[in-house]
Order: sequence, then C-alpha cells, then structure tokens
Amino acid sequence: MNLNQVIQSDDYQAFVHQRLANPYPLYDRLRETDPIHWCEPMQCWLVTRYSDVFELLKDPRLSTHRGGLYLDVLTPENVTRAGPLVEHINTWMLTMDEPRHTRCRRLVNLAFTPRMIEGLRPIIERVVGELIDRAVERGRIDFIRDFSAPLPAYVICEMLGVPREVHDNFQNWANELTRFSAGGGPELNEFLAPAAEALQHLKELFDPLIDQRKSEPREDLISAMLRVEEDNDKLSREELFAMCIFLFVAGQDTTTALLGSGMWLLSQHPEQLTKLKTDFDRRVGPAVEEFLRYESAVPRGVRRARESFEINGRKVNQYQTVILLLGSANRDPEQFPHPNKLDIERAPNKHVGFGRGPHFCIGAPLARLEAQIAFREIARRIGGIQSLTNKPNWTTIMGLRALNELPLEISRTQA
Repeated sequence: MNLNQVIQSDDYQAFVHQRLANPYPLYDRLRETDPIHWCEPMQCWLVTRYSDVFELLKDPRLSTHRGGLYLDVLTPENVTRAGPLVEHINTWMLTMDEPRHTRCRRLVNLAFTPRMIEGLRPIIERVVGELIDRAVERGRIDFIRDFSAPLPAYVICEMLGVPREVHDNFQNWANELTRFSAGGGPELNEFLAPAAEALQHLKELFDPLIDQRKSEPREDLISAMLRVEEDNDKLSREELFAMCIFLFVAGQDTTTALLGSGMWLLSQHPEQLTKLKTDFDRRVGPAVEEFLRYESAVPRGVRRARESFEINGRKVNQYQTVILLLGSANRDPEQFPHPNKLDIERAPNKHVGFGRGPHFCIGAPLARLEAQIAFREIARRIGGIQSLTNKPNWTTIMGLRALNELPLEISRTQA
C-alpha cells in the first residue's frame, strides 16, 4: 500500500476523527511508507519508528507545551473559550518546559517519595484482596467497572486525602477533563464544554481542601506538598492545584488502562496465564512490562517544535506539533522481535510506555506497584479467566489506550 492509499484508507480517516479502535495496522503501514508523516487534518507530524521516537523524547528542540495540539483544531470561537482550560493543562508537569519543569519536579519529588509510595502497599494489597473476593463471589464481572477502575481511584484518593463521599464525582470530573486533554483532531470541539465545567467543579473541590490542609496538615500528599520548600522556593497555589489534578488524571486513567489491557491479554493468551501462575513472584514484573509494551496505556507523546529542524529528510517547522506514537514504537519489529506476540518473559524489553528522559512518568513506580500486586494476586487466587466477548470495546481517544468494558467469567483457584 502506497502513501496515498494509506491516507485515503478508512483506518486513517477513523484515526483522525478518534474512531479507530485498532490502530496497529495503520501504525505498521505508516512505519513502512512514511515514518515521519505530516497529517494535514490534525495539523501535526506523526512519528512511528522506535528509533525516531526514542531520540525525540529527549530532544531539546521539542517543547512539551500542548497549546497547539488543542488550539490548532478548535473553531475560532472555541479558541477563546478554551483559554482557561488549556492554561490549566499547560500547568501540568507533563506539559511544562525547562526550567519550570525541573523546579516543579524536584519539589514534588520531595513529597512524592519512594517511601510514600511503598507506604501505600498495605492499602493496595487490602483493596486488591477485597476486589478479588467480590469478583469470584459474583463469578461474572465487568473487570473495568469492578476492578481496574476502582483500585487506582481509591489509592490516589487516599494518597491525596480526597474525602470518600466525593470519590465518584471526582472521578467523573477527571474523566471529562481527560477526554479533552488526551484527545486530538476536530472532535476536541465536542469535548471542550464538559471539560471546562469539570475543571470548575474540581477547583471548587480542591480550594477548600488545600486551605484545610494548610491549617490542619495530615499524612497525605497535599499536606506533604504544602510542607515542601527548598532554597526559599515552594509550589505556588496554581501549581499545587494542577499537580493534584494531574496526579489523579494520569494515575487513574493509565493504571486503569494497564490493568484492563493486561487482564484482556491474559484471557486471550491462556498459555501466558499458565506461565504466570506457575511462578508469579518471579514473572509478574516482566509480565507488567510486556503489558505496557504490547498495549501502551499512553500511546503518544505530544511535542511542539521550538525551532525548525530536519529529521530523516523531513523538515519540521518551528511551532509545529509533533506526535510521538509510543504505541507504534513499542510494536516496531526493528526493536522488538515478533512485536505482535505477547511474551511475559520478553527480555530485553526497552519499551517507551512511560516515556523517556526528563518527562519520564513520575507515577511509574506507583503504577508498577499497583499492577504487580494486582496481577500477582490474580494469578495466585483466580483459577479460570474466560472473556465473554470476542470484540473488546476500546476507547478511541488518541491519548489513551484503554478498554471501556471487559466482561469476564472467573473462578477461584482450587485449594
């Protein structure tokens, strides 16, 4: 298939309009025909090869500022309406450039420590156990609704100190924000109003919560971030609010996606599930890394050109948006032999599912901890896993690779 045929294909058009559930055949064709591809409808470059993605993730000529990704495809009237929302998203650590990014990440790391993350282990183990008990008691479940969404939501809310009575609202508002922040293409115009309203609700939730933690600190992350100060520098109120939202949005959606896709893959590859069950303590770590590679929860990294430059004969102009397709890079046969084969013992497995460089995912240790505990207990305590669908219902939002639902029939491991 030549480039014109790729561009005219149904897959390409569905991808542009966020309706493509299975992007991998399109990724394969772009890697082969036009690995650094100018996408006219989205007004951006699509980069698909592992070698290019790997290098560009650390390239200082690229900014992580996302304004163009949104504003370039919004209608003129929506550009004005989107101002506060885009400004807020550009205060997330994910979208900050140097030197502000280094400063904020350093301050947050003083609060979001390995010790704090490890301290969440008992909570994660308890919640995983409770969710598995409920699941095997029912026998038939929607794994997304009944396991993979509740687990990270509970953990992050506990970590931040969000009151339990607002957990559901918090999650719904964050979901609306994600549809916009992880979106792309003309459909962003549809997501703008709900996301802007959700942001206002989140501000109304966190403003009094932050004030309360100032006067009455607790053992939670908001209190820890308020205490952090280094060289007479601390997080501003705006930065603290943005960090609370970003940690939830990033940690909730991506971990839900990782858990859901991992369970789907095990249900479709019983030989891999058997392998995991026979030695779950040793194999669960590599298994989680393979799930991250095979179905990258974050399938893209968004960048903006600080200056004009050339890469492999293509000229990227200053201020153009460059989308690094992590999901495509993680299926590149030049880097991963038999990339479409699931292998929970794959080694080496230098995937880019968490990004690379200064913007390597700050929540990666927590996501890995949650997933490793979850799949260890699933392998240990659940006997059979039978998917009740042959057609998984994937979200088509460009910035998130996740299942909307996963109906399963499961049974407890026989003693």
